[in-house]
Amino acid sequence: MAVPFIDIDFPREVLEIGDNGRNGGRYIVNNWTELKRYWDGKNGRGNAYFTAYGYRRTTPPKHHRVEYNSAIVKHFVMDFDCKDFKNRGQVVEFSFMQEQVRRLHQHFLDNDFRHYVWFSGGGYHIYVPLSETLTPVDGLEVTRIKQGGRNLIRNWDKKLDLSCNDPTVAFDLAGMIRLPNSYNTRRGCWSIPLSSEEIMSLTHDELLDLAQEPREGYIEIGKKDIHLVLPEKKPSKFKRTRKMKDLPTISLNKIKVLPCLAQAALGEGNPIHRARFHLASYLADRLRWFFPPESVPIERKKAHVSQIVDILSEQGWVDWNEDITTTQVSSIVMGSNGHSGYKHANCLTLMQEGICVGKCEYYDGTAEVL
Repeated sequence: MAVPFIDIDFPREVLEIGDNGRNGGRYIVNNWTELKRYWDGKNGRGNAYFTAYGYRRTTPPKHHRVEYNSAIVKHFVMDFDCKDFKNRGQVVEFSFMQEQVRRLHQHFLDNDFRHYVWFSGGGYHIYVPLSETLTPVDGLEVTRIKQGGRNLIRNWDKKLDLSCNDPTVAFDLAGMIRLPNSYNTRRGCWSIPLSSEEIMSLTHDELLDLAQEPREGYIEIGKKDIHLVLPEKKPSKFKRTRKMKDLPTISLNKIKVLPCLAQAALGEGNPIHRARFHLASYLADRLRWFFPPESVPIERKKAHVSQIVDILSEQGWVDWNEDITTTQVSSIVMGSNGHSGYKHANCLTLMQEGICVGKCEYYDGTAEVL
């Protein structure tokens, strides 16, 4: 296994998945040797995921998780799938998505932007280096990076009509992505780096044939790194008056999901606990039409628990456990330790935790106090 770039930062987290494709969990690898040992243990038999970023700190006292707001951001990853995210994730033909990847690739070629492209079996992963390494120190700085990244990608999406670019992946500093050059058991092929000619000329069937054999290393295309423009530090720029309504809409059982929670809790791999907590709290609020938890009858709350568990069960989390999830969702919806249930977090809290992706049409104005 070759290093996917010139260097790679540690520690980072990898995702261990059971033989049944479930009961997975994150754990830390501290160096390249440990990452290689993890990947070699798959030996083409299982899916290998790692965090798209390395980190500068781990979380006390056990230090068995990284501190996600300490990411080392040298690049970002775009994930193109056979879904139209501007049409509620409707499934589309590979050729429809592939033409979008080719338009983006041609745009990068025209501007000599450095990038690396991997065929993932059902789509493409595109790694894009940044001209400056970003090292946030807290959730507010993470929010600035996510907002700057969203602005950049939104411009490309508009200019090039990129509806198949998964909005939950790029600039998710806690997110996971399939390890480059690893085996995709569901698709029965390897994730392989592609040359410009292969990107522009090969069909899906030809790519699948090519990916039956592993391909080491990486293929660098272009020379210029992307400069990411960050918004000003003062959240006072988050005004209520101009709403951004051009974000892709992601819904769960007809419930629109906040863009920040869609990125943090619905991405590939397995989301962090706080993201899942905020998603469940938000779904609970939506199901009770934002009435206070104490105003909802117990029987209706029990029904909400079942509805939320059913929704979460469909997200494909590799460590899914219905019993544990039901217990945790029950605590969120029904309440415990003297309270009657949780209300979902406000925008200020989501910003401070590094989950906010920048102002959206649901912004509640709470960040103005900073």
